[in-house]
Amino acid sequence: MTKGNKIQSRKRHPVAATAAFLAVLASIGSFSACTRSDQKSPALPEKITIAYSTPPYSVLIDIAQKRGYFLEEGLDVTPRVYTYGKLAFEALLEGKADIATVGETPFILAVMRGKTVSLIATIQTSNKNNAIIARKDKGILAPSDLKGKKIGATLGTIGEFFMDAFLVSHGISRKDMKVVNLAPEAMQNALANGDVDAVSSWNPNAVQLLKALGNKGTVFYDADIYTQTFNVVANREYLHKNAGRVNKMVRALVKAEKFARQNPAEAQKIIAARSGMDMASIGSMWNDNTFSVTLDQSLLLAMEDESRWAVKDGLTAGAKVPNYLDYIYFDGLASVKPKAVRILR
Repeated sequence: MTKGNKIQSRKRHPVAATAAFLAVLASIGSFSACTRSDQKSPALPEKITIAYSTPPYSVLIDIAQKRGYFLEEGLDVTPRVYTYGKLAFEALLEGKADIATVGETPFILAVMRGKTVSLIATIQTSNKNNAIIARKDKGILAPSDLKGKKIGATLGTIGEFFMDAFLVSHGISRKDMKVVNLAPEAMQNALANGDVDAVSSWNPNAVQLLKALGNKGTVFYDADIYTQTFNVVANREYLHKNAGRVNKMVRALVKAEKFARQNPAEAQKIIAARSGMDMASIGSMWNDNTFSVTLDQSLLLAMEDESRWAVKDGLTAGAKVPNYLDYIYFDGLASVKPKAVRILR
C-alpha cells in the first residue's frame, strides 16, 4: 500500500463523522435529562399560620412543632401564641391566622353570630380543668355561699359556661350574682383587691390563683357537670381552598398524639420549655387531660347544650340551635384517622 493510500484510509467520510457526532450529543442530552429528572429539588414546605393558646390546651401543636412533624408533612408553620383560646380564635376571624385552637364555647357563639367557621378536630378534653376559686374570708366555704356574691369570669369563653353550669347545679341563679367580665390575667388582682369574691377560670390560671390566695382561698371543681373540649378550627373558605394543607396538619397532630402517649415525660419537658411552667405544675395537670385528635358525638351534644344556654341567657341574637353537622369539617380527620370520627351523620 502506498503512503497516500495509508493516509486516505485514516480519513472518515464527512457524513459518517457528522452522524457519529450527533449520536454522541444525543447520548449526552439523554443522560443530562435523566440526571435532571432524578435530582429534582424537593418541594418547598407550604406556609400556614396557626394561632393557639398556652398549655395544657394546645399541647399537640407545641409537640408537632418541636418534633418537626409539621415539616415532615410539608408545612412551614408560623405560630401565633395567645394567653387563651378566645384571643387565638379572634385572630383567625380577623384574618391574622389560617388555623386557630379554641374551646367550643367561643366557637358556638361565633356560629350563632353567622360566622362561616368550621371545626376540624378536637385535640384536648378534660372535665377537671375548670374551677371556681373563692375567698374564704368573704364567707365562701361551700358552693351555696356564692349566692349574692361578686364573681369574675371571662365572658364568651368556657369559663363563663362552666360558671353558669356550676351555679345551676347548686341551685343558684345567675340573677342572684353580680357577674364581672375579667380577662384571666386580671383575676389575681381583682381577688386580692376585693373587687370580686370569686372567679371562674381554667388551669393553669386556676391553680395559680389558688396558690396566690394561700390560706384565704378555696376551690370548687365539678367533674360531673362539664367536659371541656379544645379544638382546631378554620374559616370555611380556607378549608375549601386548602384541603391538602389541612390534611397535612391533621397528620402532624396525630403524630404528636402518638408521641405524647408513648413518651409523656419527654412531652412534658417540651411543654415546660415552651411555656416556662415548672415540671411539677405540668405533671399535676397532665393526667387530668386527654390529648387525642378526635371528632366525638359528645362534642356535638356539648355544642347543642351550650347553644341552648346562650339563647336562654340572651348571649346571642340567634334564637335557634344550629345544625352543627354543617360546621364540622370531617374530611381531614376521616382521611388520616377514620376510626377517630365518632359523630353520627
